[in-house]
Amino acid sequence: MESRKFDFGAYLGRIGLERPGADATGLRGLQEAHMRSIAFENFDPLLGNVPALGLGELFDKIVRRGRGGYCFEQNGLFEAALNAAGFATRRMLARVRMRFGPEGARSHLVLRVDIGSEAWLADAGFGGPGPLHPLRLDVAGEQEMPNGAYRLVADEARGETVVERRESEGWMQLYAFDGARVSDGEIASANHFCATWDQVPFAAHLLAGAWCGERRYGLFDRALTVSGPDGEEQRELVSIGDFAALVTGEMGIALESAALERAWEKIGG
Repeated sequence: MESRKFDFGAYLGRIGLERPGADATGLRGLQEAHMRSIAFENFDPLLGNVPALGLGELFDKIVRRGRGGYCFEQNGLFEAALNAAGFATRRMLARVRMRFGPEGARSHLVLRVDIGSEAWLADAGFGGPGPLHPLRLDVAGEQEMPNGAYRLVADEARGETVVERRESEGWMQLYAFDGARVSDGEIASANHFCATWDQVPFAAHLLAGAWCGERRYGLFDRALTVSGPDGEEQRELVSIGDFAALVTGEMGIALESAALERAWEKIGG
Protein backbone atom coordinates (compact mmCIF):
# COMPACT_ATOMS: atom_id res chain seq x y z
CA MET A 1 0.00 0.00 0.00
CA GLU A 2 1.13 3.59 -0.66
CA SER A 3 0.79 4.47 3.03
CA ARG A 4 3.59 2.01 3.83
CA LYS A 5 5.92 4.01 1.60
CA PHE A 6 5.59 7.08 3.81
CA ASP A 7 7.60 7.19 7.05
CA PHE A 8 6.19 10.16 8.95
CA GLY A 9 9.00 10.10 11.49
CA ALA A 10 11.64 10.29 8.75
CA TYR A 11 9.75 13.13 7.07
CA LEU A 12 9.59 15.07 10.34
CA GLY A 13 13.32 14.52 10.74
CA ARG A 14 13.87 15.93 7.25
CA ILE A 15 12.02 19.15 8.14
CA GLY A 16 13.26 19.37 11.75
CA LEU A 17 9.85 19.26 13.42
CA GLU A 18 8.27 17.38 16.32
CA ARG A 19 5.00 15.60 15.60
CA PRO A 20 2.32 18.31 15.19
CA GLY A 21 -1.21 18.26 16.48
CA ALA A 22 -4.10 18.00 14.02
CA ASP A 23 -5.14 21.60 14.67
CA ALA A 24 -4.52 25.05 13.19
CA THR A 25 -1.24 25.48 15.08
CA GLY A 26 0.00 22.12 13.86
CA LEU A 27 -1.04 22.90 10.28
CA ARG A 28 0.82 26.22 10.28
CA GLY A 29 3.91 24.67 11.81
CA LEU A 30 3.97 21.78 9.36
CA GLN A 31 3.69 23.99 6.25
CA GLU A 32 6.31 26.47 7.44
CA ALA A 33 8.79 23.75 8.44
CA HIS A 34 8.33 22.01 5.09
CA MET A 35 8.87 25.20 3.11
CA ARG A 36 11.90 26.28 5.15
CA SER A 37 13.55 22.86 4.83
CA ILE A 38 12.74 21.60 1.32
CA ALA A 39 13.78 23.65 -1.69
CA PHE A 40 11.56 24.40 -4.64
CA GLU A 41 13.43 23.19 -7.74
CA ASN A 42 12.79 21.85 -11.24
CA PHE A 43 16.08 20.15 -12.06
CA ASP A 44 14.34 17.00 -13.30
CA PRO A 45 12.20 18.73 -15.98
CA LEU A 46 15.14 20.95 -16.90
CA LEU A 47 17.23 17.85 -17.58
CA GLY A 48 14.51 16.14 -19.62
CA ASN A 49 12.81 13.99 -16.98
CA VAL A 50 9.12 13.99 -16.04
CA PRO A 51 8.99 13.84 -12.21
CA ALA A 52 7.53 10.64 -10.80
CA LEU A 53 4.59 11.27 -8.45
CA GLY A 54 4.23 7.91 -6.70
CA LEU A 55 4.43 8.38 -2.95
CA GLY A 56 7.34 5.97 -2.61
CA GLU A 57 9.25 7.79 -5.33
CA LEU A 58 8.53 11.20 -3.83
CA PHE A 59 9.62 10.01 -0.41
CA ASP A 60 12.84 8.54 -1.77
CA LYS A 61 13.72 11.67 -3.74
CA ILE A 62 12.85 14.35 -1.22
CA VAL A 63 13.27 12.70 2.17
CA ARG A 64 15.94 10.06 1.61
CA ARG A 65 18.02 11.72 -1.13
CA GLY A 66 17.71 15.31 0.03
CA ARG A 67 16.24 16.78 -3.14
CA GLY A 68 13.44 19.31 -3.56
CA GLY A 69 10.80 19.47 -6.26
CA TYR A 70 8.07 21.55 -7.84
CA CYS A 71 4.41 21.80 -6.86
CA PHE A 72 3.22 18.32 -7.85
CA GLU A 73 6.07 16.73 -5.90
CA GLN A 74 6.06 19.15 -2.96
CA ASN A 75 2.33 19.07 -2.35
CA GLY A 76 2.09 15.36 -3.12
CA LEU A 77 4.51 14.66 -0.28
CA PHE A 78 2.97 17.38 1.89
CA GLU A 79 -0.49 15.83 1.52
CA ALA A 80 0.86 12.49 2.75
CA ALA A 81 2.34 14.28 5.77
CA LEU A 82 -0.93 16.08 6.48
CA ASN A 83 -2.85 12.81 6.30
CA ALA A 84 -0.33 11.11 8.59
CA ALA A 85 -0.78 13.96 11.09
CA GLY A 86 -4.55 13.42 11.08
CA PHE A 87 -5.74 16.17 8.74
CA ALA A 88 -8.48 15.74 6.13
CA THR A 89 -7.33 16.97 2.72
CA ARG A 90 -8.64 17.58 -0.79
CA ARG A 91 -6.44 18.11 -3.84
CA MET A 92 -7.27 20.96 -6.22
CA LEU A 93 -5.69 22.35 -9.39
CA ALA A 94 -5.13 26.08 -9.85
CA ARG A 95 -4.35 28.41 -12.74
CA VAL A 96 -1.12 30.36 -12.26
CA ARG A 97 -2.10 33.96 -12.99
CA MET A 98 1.22 35.53 -11.99
CA ARG A 99 2.84 34.43 -15.23
CA PHE A 100 0.01 33.34 -17.53
CA GLY A 101 -3.01 35.49 -16.66
CA PRO A 102 -6.58 34.29 -15.98
CA GLU A 103 -6.89 32.02 -19.03
CA GLY A 104 -3.92 29.74 -18.42
CA ALA A 105 -4.09 26.00 -17.85
CA ARG A 106 -4.60 24.42 -14.45
CA SER A 107 -0.95 23.79 -13.75
CA HIS A 108 -0.53 24.17 -9.99
CA LEU A 109 -1.46 21.63 -7.30
CA VAL A 110 -2.84 22.96 -3.98
CA LEU A 111 -4.58 21.40 -0.99
CA ARG A 112 -7.72 22.17 0.96
CA VAL A 113 -7.60 21.20 4.63
CA ASP A 114 -10.68 21.09 6.84
CA ILE A 115 -10.31 21.42 10.61
CA GLY A 116 -13.73 21.25 12.22
CA SER A 117 -15.73 24.12 10.72
CA GLU A 118 -12.62 25.89 9.40
CA ALA A 119 -11.39 25.54 5.81
CA TRP A 120 -7.75 26.23 4.91
CA LEU A 121 -5.71 26.52 1.72
CA ALA A 122 -2.43 24.67 2.27
CA ASP A 123 0.35 25.03 -0.30
CA ALA A 124 3.99 24.11 0.24
CA GLY A 125 4.87 24.14 -3.45
CA PHE A 126 4.35 27.53 -5.08
CA GLY A 127 7.87 28.81 -4.61
CA GLY A 128 9.04 32.33 -3.80
CA PRO A 129 5.84 34.39 -3.50
CA GLY A 130 3.84 31.69 -1.71
CA PRO A 131 2.77 32.19 1.93
CA LEU A 132 4.69 30.35 4.63
CA HIS A 133 1.43 29.59 6.46
CA PRO A 134 -1.87 28.22 5.12
CA LEU A 135 -4.60 30.73 4.31
CA ARG A 136 -8.07 30.61 5.86
CA LEU A 137 -10.54 30.05 3.04
CA ASP A 138 -13.45 31.38 5.07
CA VAL A 139 -11.86 34.72 6.09
CA ALA A 140 -12.26 37.93 4.10
CA GLY A 141 -9.58 40.60 3.97
CA GLU A 142 -5.82 40.53 4.47
CA GLN A 143 -4.08 37.65 6.18
CA GLU A 144 -0.64 38.43 7.59
CA MET A 145 1.97 35.72 7.12
CA PRO A 146 5.61 35.61 8.27
CA ASN A 147 6.61 36.54 4.70
CA GLY A 148 4.00 39.13 3.76
CA ALA A 149 0.29 39.90 3.46
CA TYR A 150 -2.11 37.83 1.37
CA ARG A 151 -5.80 37.81 0.58
CA LEU A 152 -8.40 35.72 -1.23
CA VAL A 153 -10.58 37.50 -3.80
CA ALA A 154 -13.64 36.08 -5.56
CA ASP A 155 -13.58 36.20 -9.36
CA GLU A 156 -17.30 35.66 -9.83
CA ALA A 157 -17.16 35.88 -13.63
CA ARG A 158 -14.91 32.82 -13.78
CA GLY A 159 -16.16 31.06 -10.67
CA GLU A 160 -12.72 31.08 -9.08
CA THR A 161 -10.99 32.27 -5.93
CA VAL A 162 -7.81 34.25 -6.53
CA VAL A 163 -4.82 34.21 -4.17
CA GLU A 164 -3.14 37.63 -4.07
CA ARG A 165 0.01 38.92 -2.41
CA ARG A 166 0.57 42.55 -1.44
CA GLU A 167 3.57 44.10 -3.17
CA SER A 168 4.92 47.67 -3.02
CA GLU A 169 3.03 48.54 -6.22
CA GLY A 170 -0.24 46.89 -5.15
CA TRP A 171 -1.85 43.46 -5.05
CA MET A 172 -0.31 40.79 -7.28
CA GLN A 173 -2.40 37.81 -8.41
CA LEU A 174 -0.63 34.50 -7.81
CA TYR A 175 -3.12 31.83 -8.82
CA ALA A 176 -6.84 31.00 -8.91
CA PHE A 177 -8.82 27.83 -8.19
CA ASP A 178 -12.44 26.72 -8.34
CA GLY A 179 -12.38 24.20 -5.49
CA ALA A 180 -13.16 21.09 -7.55
CA ARG A 181 -11.68 17.81 -6.39
CA VAL A 182 -9.21 16.38 -8.93
CA SER A 183 -8.16 12.82 -9.76
CA ASP A 184 -4.77 11.13 -9.98
CA GLY A 185 -5.12 11.17 -13.78
CA GLU A 186 -5.72 14.92 -13.90
CA ILE A 187 -2.68 15.55 -11.71
CA ALA A 188 -0.51 13.21 -13.78
CA SER A 189 -1.62 14.99 -16.95
CA ALA A 190 -0.84 18.44 -15.51
CA ASN A 191 2.54 17.20 -14.28
CA HIS A 192 3.47 15.88 -17.73
CA PHE A 193 2.29 19.13 -19.33
CA CYS A 194 4.39 21.26 -16.98
CA ALA A 195 7.48 19.11 -17.39
CA THR A 196 7.45 18.95 -21.20
CA TRP A 197 5.54 21.82 -22.85
CA ASP A 198 7.75 24.60 -24.17
CA GLN A 199 5.22 27.31 -23.25
CA VAL A 200 5.84 26.81 -19.53
CA PRO A 201 9.28 27.51 -18.04
CA PHE A 202 10.17 24.25 -16.34
CA ALA A 203 11.69 22.37 -19.29
CA ALA A 204 13.79 25.29 -20.51
CA HIS A 205 14.69 27.34 -17.44
CA LEU A 206 15.90 26.67 -13.91
CA LEU A 207 13.63 27.89 -11.12
CA ALA A 208 14.89 27.20 -7.63
CA GLY A 209 14.20 28.75 -4.24
CA ALA A 210 15.11 27.97 -0.67
CA TRP A 211 15.04 29.51 2.78
CA CYS A 212 18.24 29.83 4.79
CA GLY A 213 17.30 31.34 8.13
CA GLU A 214 15.49 34.59 7.38
CA ARG A 215 17.08 34.93 3.95
CA ARG A 216 15.49 33.44 0.86
CA TYR A 217 17.51 32.48 -2.19
CA GLY A 218 15.72 32.60 -5.52
CA LEU A 219 17.37 31.44 -8.73
CA PHE A 220 16.15 31.91 -12.31
CA ASP A 221 18.74 30.35 -14.61
CA ARG A 222 21.96 32.12 -13.56
CA ALA A 223 20.27 35.16 -11.98
CA LEU A 224 20.26 35.01 -8.17
CA THR A 225 18.05 37.10 -5.87
CA VAL A 226 18.62 37.05 -2.11
CA SER A 227 15.83 38.54 0.01
CA GLY A 228 16.00 39.19 3.71
CA PRO A 229 15.17 41.61 6.55
CA ASP A 230 17.67 44.12 5.17
CA GLY A 231 16.25 44.16 1.66
CA GLU A 232 17.05 42.45 -1.60
CA GLU A 233 20.25 41.91 -3.56
CA GLN A 234 20.77 40.47 -7.02
CA ARG A 235 23.75 39.07 -8.85
CA GLU A 236 24.64 36.79 -11.75
CA LEU A 237 26.36 33.48 -11.16
CA VAL A 238 29.58 33.38 -13.19
CA SER A 239 31.03 29.90 -12.65
CA ILE A 240 30.02 26.28 -12.18
CA GLY A 241 31.75 26.37 -8.81
CA ASP A 242 29.64 29.30 -7.67
CA PHE A 243 26.52 27.55 -8.96
CA ALA A 244 27.31 24.22 -7.30
CA ALA A 245 28.15 25.87 -3.97
CA LEU A 246 24.86 27.76 -3.97
CA VAL A 247 22.67 24.80 -4.97
CA THR A 248 24.20 22.22 -2.62
CA GLY A 249 25.13 24.70 0.13
CA GLU A 250 22.73 27.55 0.86
CA MET A 251 19.85 25.90 -1.01
CA GLY A 252 20.50 22.45 0.43
CA ILE A 253 19.69 20.52 -2.76
CA ALA A 254 21.60 17.24 -2.88
CA LEU A 255 22.34 17.04 -6.59
CA GLU A 256 25.18 15.06 -8.14
CA SER A 257 28.01 16.94 -9.85
CA ALA A 258 27.19 15.51 -13.30
CA ALA A 259 23.61 16.80 -13.08
CA LEU A 260 24.82 20.19 -11.87
CA GLU A 261 27.19 20.44 -14.82
CA ARG A 262 24.45 19.56 -17.32
CA ALA A 263 22.11 22.09 -15.76
CA TRP A 264 24.78 24.79 -15.79
CA GLU A 265 25.32 24.30 -19.48
CA LYS A 266 21.59 24.34 -20.24
CA ILE A 267 20.95 27.65 -18.44
CA GLY A 268 23.90 29.38 -20.08
CA GLY A 269 22.03 30.86 -23.03
